[in-house]
Amino acid sequence: MDMWNEKLTRENIETFYDMYAAFAYRCAYKNLRDTTRAEMCVVDAFIDTYHKRAKLSEEKVIYYFSDALQYHVNELAGRFPVINDSAPTEKNLDEYTASTMKHTILEKIDSPRFRIAEFMAASSDNKIRRNTPLADYFQNSGITIMLLIKLVILAIVIAVTTYFGAVTFFHANDFIQSRTQRGTYKMEEYIVGILDYLPVSIGGNDAAAPSDPPTSETTAETENTESASDTEGTSEPSATVG
Repeated sequence: MDMWNEKLTRENIETFYDMYAAFAYRCAYKNLRDTTRAEMCVVDAFIDTYHKRAKLSEEKVIYYFSDALQYHVNELAGRFPVINDSAPTEKNLDEYTASTMKHTILEKIDSPRFRIAEFMAASSDNKIRRNTPLADYFQNSGITIMLLIKLVILAIVIAVTTYFGAVTFFHANDFIQSRTQRGTYKMEEYIVGILDYLPVSIGGNDAAAPSDPPTSETTAETENTESASDTEGTSEPSATVG
């Protein structure tokens, strides 16, 4: 069997599968003794290798595929120990199973979900990361974007719960001064209510203005006027006068 020496692409993934699918299936079945688990390992190994194709050089494609296959076999063997000791140790890959696995692989790598995942992975790899003191602080402290989002959501939930609790159970709206039907207060509405308690009078004709204190000149004039009035009132005309 010739060694693979090309860059893995979408155009030659089928050729790569045809070259190594049978060998990979025999190795997986020999360790797992189960056809379904062997098929799962082979499919996952091809998909993982295709996903890492951009980082693999021509001579490392087959080595990475072998490591991926061994990883998936060990994982399934640890999770589901082999209990069917009577099963044959070797099993060749038939044409129907090979066609089914190839269809599954091609369907997964052509799916929109897989392409979106590849696009996001490529974007993160090509992005230039600039280390700043603030970024280093967040990285060292273990704070992530997901944690910040969770904290914001938690704060919103607490605020909404507190508001509805205060309004529903404690009737906080009763302690808040409600507005009038017009929506605003005029200045007169605040002042008129306290006018009764102020030492002022609103009506100009109802209350007499306070008089000035009498002076000495005014008192003298008043006394002279009163004495003259008394003299004129008491004097009578006499018939003998003349």
